[in-house]
Amino acid sequence: MKVDFVFDEGSSKEDTYLIGQNIFGVFDGANSINKFFDENGKSGGLMAASIVRDEFAANKGTLKEMAIKANNILRKKMISNNIDVSDKASLWCTTAAAVRIKNKTFEWLHVADSLILVIYMDDSFKLLAHDYDHDRGAMIVWKKLAQEKRKNIHDIIWKKTPHTRFKSNEAYGMINGEEKFSKFILTGEENLENVKHILIFTDGLILPKEDPEKEDNFNAFVRLFLKGGLKNVMQYVRDLEKDDPECWKYPRYKQYDDITAISISF
Repeated sequence: MKVDFVFDEGSSKEDTYLIGQNIFGVFDGANSINKFFDENGKSGGLMAASIVRDEFAANKGTLKEMAIKANNILRKKMISNNIDVSDKASLWCTTAAAVRIKNKTFEWLHVADSLILVIYMDDSFKLLAHDYDHDRGAMIVWKKLAQEKRKNIHDIIWKKTPHTRFKSNEAYGMINGEEKFSKFILTGEENLENVKHILIFTDGLILPKEDPEKEDNFNAFVRLFLKGGLKNVMQYVRDLEKDDPECWKYPRYKQYDDITAISISF
């Protein structure tokens, strides 16, 4: 088993990752809509991602049990910081994608839009979760504003559409201290037979696309990976982002998102 990873901070600096003996994960934090920072300038999003990572690092129980425990710890941490946990706009949150390798199988867990992709010996592949693009509606609005060459779209988009975060644990899952989060955990176990690579990555590594109504292009993603590994995929993404500072061609919240990814190869 060979493990590789990339970790490239964008503008938010709220990703973190776990590389253990047999457990691996990526966690994409997001600060509260109300923007919380502690006395050291650490955001609520990074604290959420770190809390969840640390619970998975303990590697006790099932992956689902770890996620639920981490969610409860996060809730207590917010309360200790005088956060109103009944107000979605105040909640710190994080996505998660984690894998634990066993003898002939691997367990997996997925929350929100951090993803797990399996590549087989014949170079075919399978994404272990679907219906993860909870920002699609916002990005469709973004595209219309981009066609008008509007500046600072990020600052005006939520005036035109309800903030995606208000749908968390209603339409999609997010680790944010809410008890109903557990209903949105996706988890399972896969056979390792014929598996060549397992890729775990935050949404910053998903290839930018011009049309937010189309599906993500994982055929191209896999080709890039097989040609040059995670660094090749990351460089491709960064090159596209570099030439689109206003996010007009490829709708997205920021020019450079955090990129965190782990590959496990057999």
